[in-house]
Amino acid sequence: MGRSALACLALIVIAGLAIWYVWQGWQITDLSSKVIVSRLERDELLAQRDRLKLEVIRVWSLENIERIARERLGMKRISPKPLKLPPP
Repeated sequence: MGRSALACLALIVIAGLAIWYVWQGWQITDLSSKVIVSRLERDELLAQRDRLKLEVIRVWSLENIERIARERLGMKRISPKPLKLPPP
């Protein structure tokens, strides 16, 4: 093998390693951006979950149930009467 063939082989190896290095850097950058996007999406979903939890609490509150009973069902609030139990 001549000196020029060895130099050509060395250049091919160096070029291959350089291309591999650049490709790895691109892969790392791409994956890092996907991680950032996923974290942002996760944060948005967690915030939405918290908003929905608050909405459930608000909808199932006693005040809201009472309002629905009065407005939609026409029910009226009555004062509680003492319960008289027979003696034991």
